[in-house]
Amino acid sequence: MQRGLKILTVAFSVLVVAVLLAIFAFRSPVKRPEPSQGLRKTWQVALCYPDLKASRLVKVSISISAVSERRLIEELLERLKNPEAPDLSPALPSGVRLLSFQREGDILVLNLSSEFTQPDFWQGSDVAHLRLQAIVYTLTSLPNTRAVRFLVNSQTPEALGGHEELSEAIEPDPSLQP
Repeated sequence: MQRGLKILTVAFSVLVVAVLLAIFAFRSPVKRPEPSQGLRKTWQVALCYPDLKASRLVKVSISISAVSERRLIEELLERLKNPEAPDLSPALPSGVRLLSFQREGDILVLNLSSEFTQPDFWQGSDVAHLRLQAIVYTLTSLPNTRAVRFLVNSQTPEALGGHEELSEAIEPDPSLQP
């Protein structure tokens, strides 16, 4: 009889603890921040656009808030397609998409869609150089980024405009300092 009473007491104690834990769990739910709340980071970056008439780069300093570095890069690429000033040219063809990116030390490796290599967009050696350098200057304004390497559909593309070789990472051209 005593043994049965002990088992009953232990079972009752376990039941009470389980009920208390259940009540406590329902009274104070864990609040997790939504992806758009509190997880955004603000970056200070320099957007650079080609001024094809003056053969120079124009720098625009901006702040961008994004939830990840990927979203930041996507936003920069979108802005490089559509300069706000009418005298500036886009640095990227309109249909280009970021497929992926990675970092290799201080080199940012972009894997872009095939629209990146549209021949008519990169026509002329000066135009191709200015546009490519606008992208490079913009992306090297990101922290810990010295150079940019470009891939198209995970492959090294042909030279842009027949002149801008992309087999190696590209550093900013100091003669074009915006």
